[in-house]
Amino acid sequence: MAFALLLLYALLILGVGLVAVRRTPESFYLNNRESGALSVGFSIFVSCIGASATISVIGMAFAVGTPAFWWLGSGAAGLVLLSLALARKIRSSGAYTLPHMVEAFLGPSVRPLISVVVVVAWLAILAAQFSALSRVFASLTGLSSLPCLLIGLVLVCGHTFGGQSAIMRTDRIQALLIISSLVLVLLWLSRHNPGWVGAVQPQVVNAGFPPEKLLYYFVVVGANYVVCPMLFGRILSAKNERSARLGGLVGAAGIALCSALIVAVGLSCKGLIPEQTPQDEVLTSVLGTVMPYWMHLVVSFALISAIVSSADSCLVTAATVLSFDLLGQLRRKADGGKALAPLGAGFLGEVALGPKAAPFSLRREWACVVLLGLAGAALSLYGKSILGFLMMAYDMFACGVAMPVSIGLLLHGKRRILPRFAHAAVVAGGLLGLVAALSEEPLWSYAGMATSALLTLGGIRKR
Repeated sequence: MAFALLLLYALLILGVGLVAVRRTPESFYLNNRESGALSVGFSIFVSCIGASATISVIGMAFAVGTPAFWWLGSGAAGLVLLSLALARKIRSSGAYTLPHMVEAFLGPSVRPLISVVVVVAWLAILAAQFSALSRVFASLTGLSSLPCLLIGLVLVCGHTFGGQSAIMRTDRIQALLIISSLVLVLLWLSRHNPGWVGAVQPQVVNAGFPPEKLLYYFVVVGANYVVCPMLFGRILSAKNERSARLGGLVGAAGIALCSALIVAVGLSCKGLIPEQTPQDEVLTSVLGTVMPYWMHLVVSFALISAIVSSADSCLVTAATVLSFDLLGQLRRKADGGKALAPLGAGFLGEVALGPKAAPFSLRREWACVVLLGLAGAALSLYGKSILGFLMMAYDMFACGVAMPVSIGLLLHGKRRILPRFAHAAVVAGGLLGLVAALSEEPLWSYAGMATSALLTLGGIRKR
């Protein structure tokens, strides 16, 4: 039965991806810029509720208690800041991507550099999603990890072929499925383990989650929600500035609610499985040893929905940046021409799409989807934990990109930033972020963000 349901789900997701294909850049990159506030909010919500917010946070709550809330809670706080301070300006830019936008206030030389950082960082996030997806498939089907990984690769790539139009078409259904499944799991666990509520000790920090970790979450993890190419893509897809801002706030509220539910599920697992269970295996252990088969199916498909929704968002983000901001720019320079297509109202004015305004075929975009999907799947075999992959990405991006982009966006129209200073900020911050990721020492993260911010501020000049 599990195989039949999985096949049906896969056909549905792949069908939506193929039906949504429209051979226009606006459709693939930004859902034709026609998303309302609820559509933007639901899409942001399901994009952020992936492997880290399900399997890993449940395991973290099982191990350290209520402070596990802050993995997503810090993200919700960062998203509120994005919505209130930056969303209107982002939407008014008329850009296609985050690197495309920064060219207006950090200079053309910074665009390819930030594009490389985005692609590398989002590959690590994609690897985390593939790692989680293969575990859920293995728990559901009993297959070994490699076939499960290949199934996940085909599913995610197939859905991503439709671009943002395909992804946002299914996000509202995926969001409702995730929330309702979490509530159902919590009710079932509470009935069979009623003592968990009385054992909960509400804490902001504790011995397993010290204050320095909370600081790290708010500074580094939160920064990745203030400046994020995936979330910028959702903001840019909004039909107007009001929808962009309200959509961000809806997404933040959904993330905070879901974080509380996920932590409650993790806490309600205590006493049902051994205390020494690895964090990434807590949920799958409960599914396989405690819950009845029908609950196993329900929860597994909710997890698959959550992870696929996040994975395809990561993949379309990385593929768009690779295709549009790196390969597209290289082709334009090689052909020595300016094929311009209007972006509509915005401070960017026009954007280069290709020589002689060639028809948009999606061949390059699909090739990037497949290439990056294979790279993310291969990286997931590296053996790092889900949170380990995510922290690698967060360190590199927060240190190298978050500060120059946020400062430049806030000052655009008032001050200019010299490109050489922005370039130095991205390089120096990114390298220190890489050191932080490899050493797992948070002080390097703070040093990277501070260095990046100081270099950016040092390049500010009057217009």
